[in-house]
Amino acid sequence: MRHARIKPDYMDTWHHCYNRTVGTKLDRPFGDVEKEEFVRTLKRVAKLYTIRIVSYQVMSNHFHLLIHAPCKLPSEKETCRRYRSFYRGKRTLTPGTPLCRTWQARLRDVSWFMRHLQQLFASWFNRTRPIRRRGSLWADRFENVVLEKGIAVWRCWNYVEHNPVRAKMVLNAADYRFCSYGVWTQRGRHPFEAHLNEIPLPMLVGRSGINSLDQVYKLLDASMSARAELNRQKTGFLLTAQRRVRYWVDGCVIGSELFIRDIMNRRYDGEDIAGRRLVRSADTDRGQALYAWRRLRNLPDS
Repeated sequence: MRHARIKPDYMDTWHHCYNRTVGTKLDRPFGDVEKEEFVRTLKRVAKLYTIRIVSYQVMSNHFHLLIHAPCKLPSEKETCRRYRSFYRGKRTLTPGTPLCRTWQARLRDVSWFMRHLQQLFASWFNRTRPIRRRGSLWADRFENVVLEKGIAVWRCWNYVEHNPVRAKMVLNAADYRFCSYGVWTQRGRHPFEAHLNEIPLPMLVGRSGINSLDQVYKLLDASMSARAELNRQKTGFLLTAQRRVRYWVDGCVIGSELFIRDIMNRRYDGEDIAGRRLVRSADTDRGQALYAWRRLRNLPDS
């Protein structure tokens, strides 16, 4: 049963977005060429929207994104500039028109961002097959989990970047070039460095003495190295090298208990959810526990 997507547009919001391709779990339609094209498409779409990308991971049959959606609308002037640049001057918007205001709202909407990204890539994928392909590429609409800023975002960031290790494609995530961490390691610069400076860096200031992107990288690198050793340990929401934890994909909302109940109270518009039992992570970070709205069992990685 499809449910209305949770998108708290009354505040800046962090999302973990995920989708996979049609077919069985053994189907692997994305090779190096397809993964490179997905990243190129992601970069192009990111220039149109005001969504900020912090982390991405492109696998053989699915992808993960950690993104930040702003509450504030871009100005009409900025909307027109982005639109004209995206279409290379072949299409334009006029300030003050209904179409301009429509796109003004779309540019910070996570659903429109994901729709645009997936449609552009699917169109490229279908027309570049040896035998031209028709039909849907994606198995379903994308999944999104709303994250509370701080530890929930940091943990999810680690989860996203660790995917190729968990899938046993590489021993260290730094060796995988189709993820933001791998590019950051191999080229010495994050592919969305401007986005990191604008959003997660201010959020992480003060955490373990972080005050620069170099320090963010060092902390992430240390975390990646430590997690690579947790091949058989399973703790709460923590990822492992042999299993994936579905909370980060299907948890709906992850953060403190207060954050989750506030989001869901607004979502259900006054319905009594006080008795709803949340899932608590068994591990904590500086005494801060994480909770998830849904209770799901762990499933083998695919």
